[in-house]
Amino acid sequence: MKPRPRILPLLLILYASLVEPRHLATAASGGRITGKIMAQDGSGLLGAVITIFKQDSSGGTISFTRSDRTGAYTLSSLAPGAYYLQVSREGYQPLTRSDVKILSGKTANLDVVLEELLDLIVADPDPRNWDIRTLMRGTSDRRLVFRYLQASGDRSTAGKTVFPEIPNGTRTFTRSGTVNLTSSAGLSSENYSVFPSIGHNGFVSNFAYVEPVSDKARMIFSGQLNSGYDSLWRVRNTYNYRPESGRDVNISVGYGRLSLNAPTMGSVGPAQFFSQDPSLRESGVQTLSFGFETRSRLADPIEVEYGFDYSRVHYGSTKSVISPMFRLILTPAETWTVKAGISSRRLSDNNMVLLPDGDWVNLMEPTYLAQIDGELHLSQFKHAEIAAGKSLAQDTSLELAVYEDQMEGPGAPFLVTVAGGRSSGDSKLALLREDQATQRGLRIVMNRRFLDFLSGSIAYVYGSAANLDRGDETLTSDILARRLLEYVERSYYHVLTSQVDANFPKTRTRISTVVRWHPGYTLNPIDPFSDRKDTVTKGVSFFVRQGIPLPEFMGTVGRWEALVDVRNLLDQGKSRIISQDGELTLTRNPRSIRFGLNLNFY
Repeated sequence: MKPRPRILPLLLILYASLVEPRHLATAASGGRITGKIMAQDGSGLLGAVITIFKQDSSGGTISFTRSDRTGAYTLSSLAPGAYYLQVSREGYQPLTRSDVKILSGKTANLDVVLEELLDLIVADPDPRNWDIRTLMRGTSDRRLVFRYLQASGDRSTAGKTVFPEIPNGTRTFTRSGTVNLTSSAGLSSENYSVFPSIGHNGFVSNFAYVEPVSDKARMIFSGQLNSGYDSLWRVRNTYNYRPESGRDVNISVGYGRLSLNAPTMGSVGPAQFFSQDPSLRESGVQTLSFGFETRSRLADPIEVEYGFDYSRVHYGSTKSVISPMFRLILTPAETWTVKAGISSRRLSDNNMVLLPDGDWVNLMEPTYLAQIDGELHLSQFKHAEIAAGKSLAQDTSLELAVYEDQMEGPGAPFLVTVAGGRSSGDSKLALLREDQATQRGLRIVMNRRFLDFLSGSIAYVYGSAANLDRGDETLTSDILARRLLEYVERSYYHVLTSQVDANFPKTRTRISTVVRWHPGYTLNPIDPFSDRKDTVTKGVSFFVRQGIPLPEFMGTVGRWEALVDVRNLLDQGKSRIISQDGELTLTRNPRSIRFGLNLNFY
């Protein structure tokens, strides 16, 4: 009996002989870099960011990674060629090498020693640096953990931390948190705050904690405590699901309490807030909120964001408000961007928390609450905007936008002070009527990066705002204060705003200066949805952020940042009205100073 031919094994051998060489050639075509990031004493540094850039005309960032607890790192699947390699870590001087060579199928070993910020001036570089050796490819890849990088580029991301996407378009969530502790004080006599505005007096704390529940989902617990006038606390729990790059789903539930029992326009200190008297914590306004938001990239040039916020406010009676949100982003060409949308939640640096991975958590509610003469007033912003942006050059961009702001309910409050008054009884808050608070206008913004560490922008706005016009009529200050809204009219203003941002990586210092000017005085801010720093009126404001080195603690690494904000340094933005018996002062933005600490840990 003849043996049967073994056809199947022969076919498998033939297939393997044809496929395997091609597979091996593909695997061997890429190279990689491994090494260790160390302090000067030789100990490994956790959390150092290693970035590699292509040297040829294509340029661009090729890959990112972060060193593990021993300081080890690995960058894999790199095409052969010449690269730039940059290493940075909080509290240490960054280093860059411009002649890193990647060979096909080889592994380059590169150890790096970083110098602390306190030892920036040295005679010679550390001799242990850049000792590069090429080895045969051997051990398997380590698991890469991608982290944050300092942003550079347009005005929307300047000074922020940007989280890069992993090359395959996904990223893994990690446990992290952030806490902001700030104290504010007014530098002039007109000190006041109205929820949820800046809070010129008192102590403010914002926080957020991130806990991963899977590779594609996480829980974000965030909140805010304000012990100033109209003290408040609120918390929000958000479920964030990110199935792939370009898609996000957020579902959130929040609860808060706002006290309206402050007897004067002074501040309520933290000691009073946590005192045995429960009136500051338990009475007043209760807020319940529910939110849904999703972001999807429908195609390469189209991205859509939509959702809503439901707010329920209880203060004797109960009121409910639904705030829709929609945003469409089109990128018809590489240098063009078109945006259109509606929103009720304004972005404000004072009411936002930056997570260590670069994502923002917005603590601002879509409703605006104010107490006037013991009565609670509930308002809602509705902001609509269409904008088109164009990149004019590598470091220059231009944006043109038209907007409209509508207020359902009374408008933003302002302070009225009778001339010569020294007691709190001589000052009171006033609210614009709903028909007086509607605004619209046109905005042109040019952004420019002058140097690697210096960027700036200039914005021109032609927009409407409310002002006071009583003609030739002369009244007493008391009558004028009581009949103020009868003399309010809307006018258009030319507004110029310039901002200069300086970022010094070696010392971890960021400085921003904002100068805003327009003729005359207004009773409400012009184009408030574009004012993230809450400068509100014309004036000069300074913002300083200073990074502080933070040592590793219990296997975690983080960064401290000290902040100092001075708003309205020249104490502008006041309107003084002459009456029969003196002056009436209308204050929109009192001069104030804010200082504190930010802590991010991961």
